[in-house]
Amino acid sequence: MNKALRSAWSKFCHMISDIDDRDTPVIIYQYIRDWYQKNKKVFSPHLIEEYGLEKLINIDIKTYPLEYSQCTPQDLRRFLSPDLVPSRESIMVMFLQEILWEIVVLTVDFQCQNCGKLEMSALFDTEAKTIFLECTQCGWIQTTDGQPYNSLKTFRLAQNDDLKMAGLI
Repeated sequence: MNKALRSAWSKFCHMISDIDDRDTPVIIYQYIRDWYQKNKKVFSPHLIEEYGLEKLINIDIKTYPLEYSQCTPQDLRRFLSPDLVPSRESIMVMFLQEILWEIVVLTVDFQCQNCGKLEMSALFDTEAKTIFLECTQCGWIQTTDGQPYNSLKTFRLAQNDDLKMAGLI
């Protein structure tokens, strides 16, 4: 990684280490968004696009289920140990995308019918106007009642209204 990326990563890790143990996912998200806005110029535009960072950063906090996130300051600190230094820019962007996804996308305790993992992301099919679940381990998609979901063409992050209508929040 170049010097600017190493500096941005160092600032990111320092920001994460300064998060108070009582900070909520909403506050953590705001810290990360502020850091990203100050440092986004060091990232390659094609990586920002490829990993969908702008879609995760430019959201209305009140519209998405951030307050239901299970992401804690302790989890972030374990995830980003001081010894962890990405070797490439793409790895750094991937880490950032994974952290934002963990905060913005609702994770539910539904069992994956493919691999058995009890952790799925709730997303919204924009054509069928329904929630579907994606396994965080194997990527299997299914309905909330466990049936395979095969009609997916376009989707977006599930919003609070979608999740309420589906009975997930």
